[in-house]
Amino acid sequence: MSTPVIWLLVAAALALAEIVTESLFLAPLVAAAVVMAAGALIGAPFGLVVVVAIAGAAITLLMLRPLMRRERLDFAVGGAEHDFVIGQRGVVEERVVNGEATGVIEIDGEAWTARANDDERTFAPGEAVEVVAVRGAIAVVDRPRAGANDGVRA
Repeated sequence: MSTPVIWLLVAAALALAEIVTESLFLAPLVAAAVVMAAGALIGAPFGLVVVVAIAGAAITLLMLRPLMRRERLDFAVGGAEHDFVIGQRGVVEERVVNGEATGVIEIDGEAWTARANDDERTFAPGEAVEVVAVRGAIAVVDRPRAGANDGVRA
């Protein structure tokens, strides 16, 4: 197998990994691999190709950086991706017991893994709860406060 084909396979594998991860982290490496394939195809000296590939990766990174910063900033400004459920009320579908790592609630027809705000507190199926925090994709719940946003039709 020729060197340009190997570099194109590397670029394709990195591109596939980029598509799967959606991180924009591998995109500059894809650009570098494509440059390496092009350099090998035209027979350029390896050292020159490496320098040009590094430059291509750096330029790609600089072009993507504003997009990456904006995405990260949107995430930081809005808090966690699921913070919109804080203050929402839900109904316990599966008993919430922190010590047993169990608990599922339903909010607007959507099932959420849930944990109690207080490790000593448990919630039985059918009980109304209010989301007080989100940790990852886990809703942290407590008893509903008076006047809290009622996102559930009981």
